[in-house]
Amino acid sequence: MNGQQNRKLSGCLALLQLHQDIRQAGSIEELGLIMVNHRHKILPATTSLFWQATSADSGEIKYASGVAKIDKQAPFIIWANQLINSFAQQGKTRQIHTFANSDLKKADGKQWAEWLQEQGLWLPVTAPDGSFFGGLLLVREQPWQDSDRALSQELGEMFGYGFITINKSINVNQKARYNLTKRWSKPLTWTAITSLIATLFLLDVQQSVLAPATVIVKDPYVITAPLDGVVEKIHVAANSPVKSGQILLRMEQSKIKNSRDVSKLVLQVTKERYLKAQKVAFSDPDARSSLSLLKAQIKQHSAETEYAQELLNRTIVRAKRDGVAIFGNQDEWQGRPVAVGEQIMVIANPMEVELEILLPVDDAIIMQPGAEVILFLNSTPLNPLKAVLEHASYQALSDHNNILSYRLTAKFVNNENLPRIGLKGTAKLLGPQTPIFYYLFRRPITALRQAVGF
Repeated sequence: MNGQQNRKLSGCLALLQLHQDIRQAGSIEELGLIMVNHRHKILPATTSLFWQATSADSGEIKYASGVAKIDKQAPFIIWANQLINSFAQQGKTRQIHTFANSDLKKADGKQWAEWLQEQGLWLPVTAPDGSFFGGLLLVREQPWQDSDRALSQELGEMFGYGFITINKSINVNQKARYNLTKRWSKPLTWTAITSLIATLFLLDVQQSVLAPATVIVKDPYVITAPLDGVVEKIHVAANSPVKSGQILLRMEQSKIKNSRDVSKLVLQVTKERYLKAQKVAFSDPDARSSLSLLKAQIKQHSAETEYAQELLNRTIVRAKRDGVAIFGNQDEWQGRPVAVGEQIMVIANPMEVELEILLPVDDAIIMQPGAEVILFLNSTPLNPLKAVLEHASYQALSDHNNILSYRLTAKFVNNENLPRIGLKGTAKLLGPQTPIFYYLFRRPITALRQAVGF
């Protein structure tokens, strides 16, 4: 007896919970998912489909149990739509009825057995005022009882009540939007809008734009590869201070040394041949005639030796000023082949820095030298730094992000607390005064002009 009472109590609680879920549904979609998924504790079924009526004798399946969104082109959904539409054309969708696959036509019964289990229950969804919204097709293995039919009628009216409640909410919102539109149509409202637009045309604000910025070296000394070859060793650490005359790097010397030694040996042999010919020149006409050729060869080999020695001297690169050596990882350069003129490092003075700003073409405004610039560093965004615009390029170039940008440079106002080289942030450039209307609608106006061409 207690077990039967517990089952009744559990069923009542499930019915109350379902009623609460229906009242809290905020849309037709949410209500549809509740109908096919949340009624299993009251009317257990293996498969549940909701068919929404679109006319008196037709409709379509909108929701299915176990899936958030159905595929309307799925073979099962197409067949189920045809089956329920045939029920509608026979006038069987507005009454509760049970059936089995053996009650259907031969073709439908065969496909029913392929897709679904034996027993089916049709539950129409109707409102208390008689409005018909569709129905639920519930399928399971066990036969449906008379108590299930009675309970399904109550569920159908609950679901119909949910449809009416949501439709009223939608109508109320539409009415509110209509009333809002009606209020905007009043002459006083249009007068206020006209006054606001006139104010936007008359009121001036300072034009500004944001752009990415980087702290760079001012007037850097660039160290490049002195010749084609291989970097043998970097003698300084990255970002370390260096002194004028200090060795920075050394190139591979073996090939150049061999070339110099060969040139020296050839030069020495040519000089000995010249001295020998000079001694016998008075008695040997052939030796006398070869003196001019040997002398020219001595000059050639001397030039080759001097050039090889000069290349050898170039393999050792020294700093020509004090500063900080800025380059990448030291190990990445050692043993790396380079071409003449290729940049290896930069010698910079930490006290001589400036701000590089890449202003995208789409954000460009009129900027004159001396304009105010405010830098917000990524490392210290709450401590802005002030700068003054010094130069703005006339030609836009693609930056590292392939964005067409103008390159601007600015000088820091305070030279005491200069930021470290390489720090990045966002620069705010302050331009001339402009009407607030143009300030707010500059981008839309530009886009419209590019599209229309006026």
